[in-house]
Amino acid sequence: MNSASGRKKNEFPYVLRDRWEVVHRLGQGGMGTVYMARDLNLSTLSEKKKAAVVKELRDDFIRGEDKEKAKEFFMREVHVLADLDHPNIVRVLDQFSVRDQLTGEEKYYLVMEYVQGQNLHEMITKRQEPFDEELVIDWAVQVCDVLTYLHTHNPPVIYRDLKPSNIMINTHDQVKLVDFGIARPFEDSEDNTHVVSQGYSPPEQYWGAADPRSDVYALGATIHFLLTGQDPLALTVSSPQSINPEVSDHINEIVKRATHQDAEGRYQCAADMKDALRYRPVIEQPEKAKTLYVVLASIAVIGFFLGGLVILGKLQDQQETSTKEVRTLEEQRLEAKAKELSEQEEKLKNFKRLLRQEMENAQKTGPSSALTPPAPGAAWELTEESILTDPEGLK
Repeated sequence: MNSASGRKKNEFPYVLRDRWEVVHRLGQGGMGTVYMARDLNLSTLSEKKKAAVVKELRDDFIRGEDKEKAKEFFMREVHVLADLDHPNIVRVLDQFSVRDQLTGEEKYYLVMEYVQGQNLHEMITKRQEPFDEELVIDWAVQVCDVLTYLHTHNPPVIYRDLKPSNIMINTHDQVKLVDFGIARPFEDSEDNTHVVSQGYSPPEQYWGAADPRSDVYALGATIHFLLTGQDPLALTVSSPQSINPEVSDHINEIVKRATHQDAEGRYQCAADMKDALRYRPVIEQPEKAKTLYVVLASIAVIGFFLGGLVILGKLQDQQETSTKEVRTLEEQRLEAKAKELSEQEEKLKNFKRLLRQEMENAQKTGPSSALTPPAPGAAWELTEESILTDPEGLK
C-alpha cells in the first residue's frame, strides 16, 4: 500500500501515519482538500465506526502570502477544535504533518470524526423547497446551544463562519458544526482578519471586528435561507416572510432582530435567541388557531346540547316523580276523608236507631236521661252539623 510521502496524485488508497487509510476524495474547499478514510487501529469494528475524515491543507496557492494565510487558518482550526468538546461540534481524532518526498514540502493534516449526513446547503439544493418551520426551529435551537458553549468557553470562541454549508445534519437530525478555519478566541485582539461570507456576515465583520452577536447575525441569516431557499442579501435586515408568506410573524420578527445591522439591536447572546425561538405565542399560527377555535366551539355546542338533554331528562324525571307524589298524597287524603265520612255515616245510623228506640220507650215510660237537656230550659240542638262534627257526644 502506498504511503503519503511518496504517492502519486489521486492514487488511492494510501496510509498516513501508519493509521489512517485514505480511500477517496470527498471534496475541496478554499484552504483544504477533504478525504474519506478508515482508522486501521479499529480493524475489529464495523466500517461505519472506523470511518473518519482527513483534511489536508492545500499547497497549490500561487501567492506565497495566500499559502501562509491558509496555513494560519488551518493550524488555528487544529488548535481550536482540539480544545473543544461538545456533541454538536465535530470531534478531532488526530493532527500531524508529513514531509512530501517528491516536493520536499511539509503537508499538514487534520483527522476528524465522520458525520454521516449532509450539510444544510446540500439538503435544500436537493429538496428545491424551503424546510418546515418547526424543523428549522429545532435545528436553530441546537445551533444556539453550541454557540452558547463557544461564547462561554475559556477563552470564548467566535465562530465567524456560520452558514448552511458549515452546518451538518446527521441521520438523527443532530446538528454538527464543521470548518473552524476562521474561528478565533474572542480575546485575540490582534486578529483583524477580513473573512466574510456574503449575506451571512454582519457589517462589523467586514472591517475585522466580531463578537458573539456576529454569530447571532449569521444564525438569523441561516434561518432566512432555510425558510426561503434563497441566500439573504448582504448587509440587509432579513425578512423571510416577504419571500415565503407561510413563515409565521413570530419567526419573521426573530430573524429581523437577529440580522439587525447594529449589533446593539440584535439578541445580545445566543441564549436569548434560543429563548425567543422556543417561545410560541398563541397568535403565531392563525389558521391553526382558527381550526382549534372551531373544534373547541363545536365541542362546546355538543357538550351544551348533551348537557341540555341530560338536564331535560332529569327535569322530566323530577316532574314525573313530583306528579306521582302529589297524586299519591291526594289519593291518601281522599281515602282518609272517605273513611272519616264512612265512620260518621255509621255513627249517624246508630244515632237514628237509638233515637227511634228512645222515642218508643218515651211513649211507654217517659224520656231517657240520655236525651235530657243539659240544663233547665235548654233545648236540644240536634242539627246534622252537630252530629257530624261531634258524634261522640251522642253516645
